Amino acid sequence: MIRFSVFVLFSVLFVGCAATSYYVDLSGVTAQKVADEIQTQSNAIQYFNTSGYGSFETKQGAYSASFDMAIHRPSSAMVSLYGPFGIKVAQVRLTEDTLLVYNSLHNVLFMGKPTSANLRNFLMIASDGSSFTNLLLDLMPPVSNMYEPQLYRHADGSTVSFTYVSQDTVEKYTVDGEYMRTKEYVKTIGGETIMKIQYSDFENLGSGYFPRSVSFEDLKHGVSAKLYYRDASLNKKKSVEFNVPSDAKEVILN
Repeated sequence: MIRFSVFVLFSVLFVGCAATSYYVDLSGVTAQKVADEIQTQSNAIQYFNTSGYGSFETKQGAYSASFDMAIHRPSSAMVSLYGPFGIKVAQVRLTEDTLLVYNSLHNVLFMGKPTSANLRNFLMIASDGSSFTNLLLDLMPPVSNMYEPQLYRHADGSTVSFTYVSQDTVEKYTVDGEYMRTKEYVKTIGGETIMKIQYSDFENLGSGYFPRSVSFEDLKHGVSAKLYYRDASLNKKKSVEFNVPSDAKEVILN
């Protein structure tokens, strides 16, 4: 029962406005320049509010839910998840060092750290150690965290890819040369793709382009999420309460 209730919560999501793709001069687009542009946009964002829906797949089955989400940069988020007929089924509170998930269907409060495993198990988000808010807002700079990787650059039409290779691990970032944002991140180990994150349907929200559609695939663990934003706004503070009954059962996460 608890396992089913865990899988009902997995949403944080989005809907899109497509942008026209055409040739862009990529001669000056470097990994560092893209990283600097992303950092500039990141510094300008304090609040991000949205509503949307998402679909999720695991080895146990497929699920869907709608949501309201309020992000307070750099590292906190509040999410309310809704099931059929608009019934609130869960709330999520996330900070730099805390993950709280309240399942209202079973009156259970899960408490733990926002580790890659917990984000994957509760929100179906493939993070690979990256910041939760950075993943949702496409603020991942095309820079590898591997030790002394070899960098390869390849331009194609309006995109440029940066591939980092270190021993048997390969990380590839495909960047949109117009928006200066990551469109796809793929991680491969020993020739096997274990993670893929894709961003699309970019829209200018005033301080840069943001995706309205995000998909996460953790192929190693067999989970995936497709998230869609409907309404989105920047730097408008929104108060969201996290209410847990005093009689809720508490479960400590590893």
